Amino acid sequence: MDAVMKKHVLIPLCAIVACALLLAGCANQSSNQSEPQYADEAFIASLAKGYEARDALVNQSPNAEKSVEYYEKIVDAELSQVEQYQTAQFQDSKLQENAIAYINALKDQRAAAGLYETDKDKCTQDWQKAYDKRTELLRLFFDDYGLTVSGPHQDSLNDLVSHGKKVTRENDERAAVESLAASIVPEFTEQYSTYTGKATVTNNTGYDFDTISFKVELFDESNVKVETTGMYASHWLNGETIVLDCYTSVQEPPATVKVVADYYQVAESN
Repeated sequence: MDAVMKKHVLIPLCAIVACALLLAGCANQSSNQSEPQYADEAFIASLAKGYEARDALVNQSPNAEKSVEYYEKIVDAELSQVEQYQTAQFQDSKLQENAIAYINALKDQRAAAGLYETDKDKCTQDWQKAYDKRTELLRLFFDDYGLTVSGPHQDSLNDLVSHGKKVTRENDERAAVESLAASIVPEFTEQYSTYTGKATVTNNTGYDFDTISFKVELFDESNVKVETTGMYASHWLNGETIVLDCYTSVQEPPATVKVVADYYQVAESN
């Protein structure tokens, strides 16, 4: 009788263990299915593959006759590898943002290529703008995400990364100067029947300037521009406060004033 009872007890225990194992397996499978598949590493790998494909086409036909088809072909060699990541999920949100920006830069180059035979000036302008953005992003992928390419393509990547650094530096300088210009508020006083403006300004851009100039646009009470004049400075060091003068021919004080960056030359670092 004990043997019979043991048999009866053993069967339910086996069933319980089997069910537990089955549920655990289902739980693991469900957990694996719910884990997001991030595209971070795959994008960088595809980016390298697309870059090499594009660079190979350029190197294969350095003297090829340039045409819409030629430019579209070299862009498509790269775009075909990375376009799939336009809607992919990334773990690094900043990488995702820059990946989408890179894809859009390629699309902008392809759109510019379509203008090659009908509007070369706009084609060149749009292509260069997208090229600058592309190289700036390649610099970021290279420095921050370990983008690498095979030996034959390394020199060209180095050149583009170098250009991207230049673009980033120039964009940072321009943004700093534009911010400085927006902070300038000249005060106008009458001198010999015309009005002269003065503004006390601190160079807080982080740059030393060999020379810098601003356009000063004067508007009357009807918001009509009545004159454009300027302010200038030379050898202006970062952190230095100076007085900028603005000479006009207007005989009434301007109702509003707009100061915009005109020209500047950043001093070379020693």
